[in-house]
Amino acid sequence: MTNVVELKVANKFNEFWDVCPKKIGKPVTKAKWDAITNGGLDTRTLDKDSGSFIRIHLQASADELIEGMKKYRKRQYDPTTYKLKEDGKFTCHPATWLNQGRWMDE
Repeated sequence: MTNVVELKVANKFNEFWDVCPKKIGKPVTKAKWDAITNGGLDTRTLDKDSGSFIRIHLQASADELIEGMKKYRKRQYDPTTYKLKEDGKFTCHPATWLNQGRWMDE
């Protein structure tokens, strides 16, 4: 039997997934989401300037991730055509977006 807390958590992830401009890699995205919203994710990301990987710790609430994705989504769409800019060529996959801490972008 699923408890109320588990349903709320699942609903928050589904709310996040619904606003993702690209719906690719749901299982990996869910795993990263779970880690980030439950104590944090220790990961690494490539620093393209130095060519080396940097270790980072990412932690956020479900609401922070959802709001961040809503802002990101808005920037990815052309307001005149309501389509992804450049057919989504430069739009992050959700798991990549999470792994890079993109909800903190301004």
